[in-house]
Amino acid sequence: MGGGNVVNAGKTLKKDALEKYEMASLNAIKNQVLNGKAAMPSFKGRLSATQIDDVAAYVLEQSEKGW
Repeated sequence: MGGGNVVNAGKTLKKDALEKYEMASLNAIKNQVLNGKAAMPSFKGRLSATQIDDVAAYVLEQSEKGW
């Protein structure tokens, strides 16, 4: 999917969008994965703490690389 968003095309995982929505940090991404928001479900209890850390690191790393 390359950082795209099929639900809301304006809210991608690309660096500029993460910065615009104050999501360009590991803590912000982890919080979103844990708690969900809008159309994104919570993954609390479905992913381990290590998996959530890995997802956040991957998203941030890929956004830095331009997906």
